[in-house]
Amino acid sequence: MYKNYLYLLRGIIELKPILKNCRLMEVYTQEKDKLFLCILNEEKEIFHVILSTTHNNSFFTKKHNIAKAKKNTKNFWSDFLPDQITGISIAESDRVIRLELGSSRLYFLIRGSKSNVIFLRDDKYSPFKKISSTDLNNLADEMKNLNYIGSFEQLQSILKTMNKSEILNKYRFVDKYILNENELRSRNGDTKLISIFKEIVYDSIRIDFNTIKKIKSFRPVDFKSIPQSEDHLIFESYFDAINKFNSISGVQGNIAAIKSEIDKYLNQRIEKIAGKINDLKARVETGSKEEEYSKKAHILLSNIHLLKKGMRIIEVNELDGLTKINIALDEKLSPSRNVDRLFEKSKNERINFKKSIELYKSTEHEYFNLISLRDRLKKQISVGELLEIKNKLKIRSNMNSKTEEEKINFRHFQIDNKYDIYVGKDSKNNDMLTTRFAKQNDLWFHARSVPGSHVVLRVNNTKEPVPKNIIKKAASVAAFYSKAKTSGLVPVSYTFRKYVTKKKNLDPGQVILLREEVVLVQPEIPKDVIQISDYPN
Repeated sequence: MYKNYLYLLRGIIELKPILKNCRLMEVYTQEKDKLFLCILNEEKEIFHVILSTTHNNSFFTKKHNIAKAKKNTKNFWSDFLPDQITGISIAESDRVIRLELGSSRLYFLIRGSKSNVIFLRDDKYSPFKKISSTDLNNLADEMKNLNYIGSFEQLQSILKTMNKSEILNKYRFVDKYILNENELRSRNGDTKLISIFKEIVYDSIRIDFNTIKKIKSFRPVDFKSIPQSEDHLIFESYFDAINKFNSISGVQGNIAAIKSEIDKYLNQRIEKIAGKINDLKARVETGSKEEEYSKKAHILLSNIHLLKKGMRIIEVNELDGLTKINIALDEKLSPSRNVDRLFEKSKNERINFKKSIELYKSTEHEYFNLISLRDRLKKQISVGELLEIKNKLKIRSNMNSKTEEEKINFRHFQIDNKYDIYVGKDSKNNDMLTTRFAKQNDLWFHARSVPGSHVVLRVNNTKEPVPKNIIKKAASVAAFYSKAKTSGLVPVSYTFRKYVTKKKNLDPGQVILLREEVVLVQPEIPKDVIQISDYPN
C-alpha cells in the first residue's frame, strides 16, 4: 500500500512544515530514474527530497546525509534555481504532487511506466524524462485543471458530501486492501470508509515480513484484513517507514543479484569440473604404466652394451629371451641416461597415478558438493546464507563495493556550491582524512599549536588557484573545530597535502609539515559555508 494515494497525502502532510522557509538549491540525478531535490532550511542544513520515477517502484521520500556524487550526475533547471519553496500539495484525486516555488512549479506524476517530473516556468514545461511534445502538452493541460489539496481535512470535507458509491467511482485509491478492510469491519457494524482513510493518513505504519525479511505488507497498524507476521516493524513517520521499506526491498533485490552471481559461478565451475572428472576417470581406468616402464628399463640395462648414443629405437629380447621388443630411445642421451630415463618414468608414473586417483576422488567430491549448493539455491535462502556460500566458494565481485572515499566518514561542508571541505572527527579519523582521503594537491588546514580537526579543501582544478577568501573560510572552519574555538582570532596553518607527512612513530592525528603558510581568522562556520552531511550517508 506504500504507493497508495492516501500514503502520498500523508507524506505531503509530514513534509509541509519541514519545507517552511526552505529553499530549493538544486535538482540533479545520480541514479537512474531518480531525481534529487537538494533543499536548504533556515538553519543552513541540507536535506534531500527524492523522487523515484521507476515504473514499478515510483515513490517520494526525504533523507538527510546524501552526498552528491562527483561524477555521473546531471543537473536540471539550474537557470531557475535556487528558489524559495512556498508550499507542497497533491491533486485531489490523482497521484500528482506539486511543489510550489517562488516563480515556478514542479510536478511529480506517479503513473507507472509513465511516471515523470515536470518543471513549469513562465508557462513553459520541461520534463525530467523525455516524452513527446504532444504528451507533454496533454500533461500540462491536465495538471492545470487538477484541484490540489494539502491536508486530510480538505479531502475529508469533500468526501463527507459523497456516499460510498460516489467515492468508489471517483477515487481510484480505494483499492482491494481498503475494500477488504471495510468489508471485514462492516460485519461488526462499522462501514465508514472515511475512518479507514483517516487511519492510513494518521495511524502508525506496520511492515510485516516472513522469516527471511521478505516484505509481506505495508499498512496501518490496526488493519486486520491483511495477515500479520510475528516479524514486523512499527513506524510513526511515513518517511521512516518508506525508507526502511526500500532498504529491505533493496536487500531482496540484492538476494536475487547474489543468487544470480553464485548460480552463474556454480554452472561454470560444474561444467569445467565435469570435463576434468571425465579426463581423470579415463586416466584411472587406463591404469598405471609403472611396471611397463620398469620392465623396459631392466631390459635396456641388460642390453646396455648394444646401445649407442644417436639411436632412436632398438629391438632387443625381452627378459624371457623368447620374444622381441622395440624400445624408443632419446638419441641425444647416452646409453646409461636412456636407462635412467625409463627408471625415472616408472617412478614418476607411480607417483602421478596415485595423485590421479586422489585427485579424481577429491574432484568428484567437489562436483557433488557444487551440485548440492546449486540445489540449495533453488530453495528459500537468507542473505547471510548466500554470503556464507559466496565466501565458501571464494567468489570475488564488485557488487556493492564502495570506494575508499565512501568507506570513510567525515563532516562535509560546501562553499558556493563549488568548493568541498572535509573535517576530521577524531584523531584516527584525522589520519584517514589526511593520509587516505586527501589528494596531493588538496589544501590541508589545522589550527596552529592547539589540538583540533584536520581540514581538507578539495582542489579539483589544479590549474585554477583557490581564491584567498575561500582559503580564509576553510581556515575559519579549522579554527572552529579546534580547542581555540572560543578565541577571538586563531592562527591556522595551511599547505598542500603533499607537504604533510606521517611517520610511524607519531601518535594518531599527529603529522609533520614540510612547509606551511599561516592565516589569522575568526573561529566560525561562515554564513555561506553549508554543511552537506557527515560524509557519506
